[in-house]
Amino acid sequence: MPEINDETLPDEEGMARPGVVKAVEEFKLSVYGENYDEESDMGNGKASDASKKRKTAAENAAKESANYNWPDLADNGQLKDLTVTELKYYLTAHNLPVTGKKEVLISRILTHLGK
Repeated sequence: MPEINDETLPDEEGMARPGVVKAVEEFKLSVYGENYDEESDMGNGKASDASKKRKTAAENAAKESANYNWPDLADNGQLKDLTVTELKYYLTAHNLPVTGKKEVLISRILTHLGK
């Protein structure tokens, strides 16, 4: 096979030239100001809080989902007897979309179970 040159990669030699480095530093200074610290600006905390909430919700859903015998419920046609919240436990635990009406959620679960 012929060697393929990836043209999307940055030109590291070109970016290391003193003129380019100076231009990049001037740009950063004009955009962020003198007191900007790249190391400390790893988000404002909101993203990590939201991420923690999603992770906690997923863990709770996995625990709740484990309380049900999903294949049995699907085989016996009992998924329709569950609440939407209970159906969403399964979907969240398996990283599936949780939007839609109850029938859509049931269909999504059945598809995931291969039924």
